[in-house]
Amino acid sequence: MKKTFSIFILAVACFAAYAQEPMRTAYFLDAYNFRHQMNPAFASARSYFALPALGYTSVGVQSNLGVKTFLYPSANGQLATFMDNSVSRDTFLGQLHRNNIIAADVSTSLLSIGAWGKRNGFTTVELNLKSNVSVNLPRDLFAFMKNPGADQHYDISHMGARAKAYLEFSLGHSQRINERISVGAKLKFLMGAANARADINSMTVDMTAQEWRVNANGSLYASCGALMNIPTYAEAGEVPEGKQPDMLDFNSITFDVERAFSERGISAFLGGYGAAIDLGASWEIIKGLTVSAAVLDLGFICWNNATYAETDNTPWTFTGFEEFSFDEESDNSIGNQFGHVFDGMEDFIAFQKKGSRGYTEMLAATVNAGVQYKMPFWDSMSVGALLTSRIQGEHSWTEGRLSVNFAFGNVFALSGSYAYSNFGSTFGAAMNLHCRAISFYLGTDTIPTHFTAPLVENGPVKIGLPLNKMNIGLNFGLVFNVSKRKDKLYR
Repeated sequence: MKKTFSIFILAVACFAAYAQEPMRTAYFLDAYNFRHQMNPAFASARSYFALPALGYTSVGVQSNLGVKTFLYPSANGQLATFMDNSVSRDTFLGQLHRNNIIAADVSTSLLSIGAWGKRNGFTTVELNLKSNVSVNLPRDLFAFMKNPGADQHYDISHMGARAKAYLEFSLGHSQRINERISVGAKLKFLMGAANARADINSMTVDMTAQEWRVNANGSLYASCGALMNIPTYAEAGEVPEGKQPDMLDFNSITFDVERAFSERGISAFLGGYGAAIDLGASWEIIKGLTVSAAVLDLGFICWNNATYAETDNTPWTFTGFEEFSFDEESDNSIGNQFGHVFDGMEDFIAFQKKGSRGYTEMLAATVNAGVQYKMPFWDSMSVGALLTSRIQGEHSWTEGRLSVNFAFGNVFALSGSYAYSNFGSTFGAAMNLHCRAISFYLGTDTIPTHFTAPLVENGPVKIGLPLNKMNIGLNFGLVFNVSKRKDKLYR
């Protein structure tokens, strides 16, 4: 289990990215080519094409945790971790939520073409690469880590981690019904590259002076085509003392690209297939006032030949962790402290392999609902409100975003936004420089305002991590336009 969760948390840190969702600050941004990714009823201002990775790239991290949740100033002027005795239990736990989420995604366009037709219709063809990681850590897990024994009962249920990467081929169409109403849909064919899902559905720890009693129930799925092998201890050739032969050995994971490709060809890189649909509509109720709504990623992926494992659901007891220390003075390394914690967790959460099987997983659906009002004294200025909700079980979140938008002729547009969500509040900004030949856009949904000291004191980049919530994002791209502006056909 230590290896499983270490991989997910390190992946979050290394990606430094969260934005499978397109840039929401640009929902009302004038002439933005990729508005159709947030609502298929929206059409690009011009016909366009984009080169691989150049046209659309989106990266970021989103979390309701921050650096200041885990680091605190100490008496000697240095920073101490939450495990330090100088940090009270109530102070630390007061920073946490019932579900503490860290989510990281990367999305990039490998192909994107949009073309206006002769009957007020706009058609898109896209090939996108998407990857995402999400970790949910219950509050009681940290309470147990901080001061085991302070309470007699800990409920660490619904702890889980997910990682996914897939290709998305889509065909979309937006149709203007009349001067005020547009509708749109997008069909998607999905090709899964890799998927891993570890869920602890229920887990309790009951502690008395004599013993600790643990009840855990969980499962794990892992699929990476024919490229990856997760062996059991028996398959790896050595069963350590205290382990069962059928337990998964995460330290012996192997990748063999050459063998897999020679045996299965390009299909070796595919772990599954699926389909999804986006639906959207836009309606100008009265002049200047437009409402819109969309539901995205209604679909699924069927994963093939996934390694499947379950926890041993038999309750058992033990007297404590071995080689486990809370001594901050002897070890002030965050990484080492978390390593000790996960070493201990591995003693009572172990996955036993049950074989390989296929399974179907629903995508995380997203709902967008927006309203925009253009100022009567200057229709190049507007205000907008956008409600976004991601539906993904314990990993779900909801955000409300207000924006002010400006369009300066047919060459420049600017949007600024303020949002509040499960991950806290944040500011966003986006700009779009566009003409008949090209469009260049740059923006973010999250602008951090306070940072830690630089991670590398003498490094070339003098920047640290966001001090408050771990919300970082960046969207950018260069698009080649191939027509005059056609989105204002009736104006």
